[in-house]
Amino acid sequence: MGMPANAHLAVVTGASRGIGEAIATVLAESGLRVALIARNVEALSRLEAKLSATGAQVKAFSCDVADEAAVNATLEKIEASLGTPGVIVNNAGVGGPFHRADEVDQAEWDALFGVNVDGVRHFCRWALPRMKANRFGRIVNISSIQGLFGGALSSTYVATKHAIVGYSKAIAAEWGAYGITCNALCPGYIDTEMLANADPGVRKELRRRIPVGRFGSAEEVAQMVAFITGPFGGYINGSALVMDGGLSAHLANDVPSF
Repeated sequence: MGMPANAHLAVVTGASRGIGEAIATVLAESGLRVALIARNVEALSRLEAKLSATGAQVKAFSCDVADEAAVNATLEKIEASLGTPGVIVNNAGVGGPFHRADEVDQAEWDALFGVNVDGVRHFCRWALPRMKANRFGRIVNISSIQGLFGGALSSTYVATKHAIVGYSKAIAAEWGAYGITCNALCPGYIDTEMLANADPGVRKELRRRIPVGRFGSAEEVAQMVAFITGPFGGYINGSALVMDGGLSAHLANDVPSF
């Protein structure tokens, strides 16, 4: 199945570690040119060197996704040096604050929405008219299963991830006629550095509640992104795709054995 030229350039935010690094790696290995975006210049440079050594075409750009002016300037640089991207993966995000809703102050609320929601908006707002002109676009916004359900002591994070799901669905409805798809990907517990540093007892309890009996891998999430943005992903639009090992399908604490 043929793909337009701009389909071969992807922008991945939060690419310096974890899920973002895995997404950038898988997309680069699949033959796409990839613009790597994050704030951590040192980590980005290491990833750029690592992928370039394999023959992949990647280029690193440092940017604070919460700053619209910085996002626009960075995307202009990408367009000037690499071309107009056909794939945008909004992965950059932050967690917390982990306390009661009445304890969340305005600064915490604004900080999370600035990265998790405004960051997504900034990239979409810049990219959508260009994708329309090219009659092609693939946008994947990384949400969470907490973008579909609740979570005690995580009200702000939950609110941002719900916003991403709703925003993605609205874009899908509004821009689908121009060859643009937009989907939210909702991972459950993925075995990244953050989860690896969790208390062993917490990790054991979490695994016990997941029907498949394990955490997901960052590469599994990345391979799903590759499929959604690839030649056979064009009919997936406006979805909130869950990858959680069955956790959200099983409300009880214990997984039955038989």
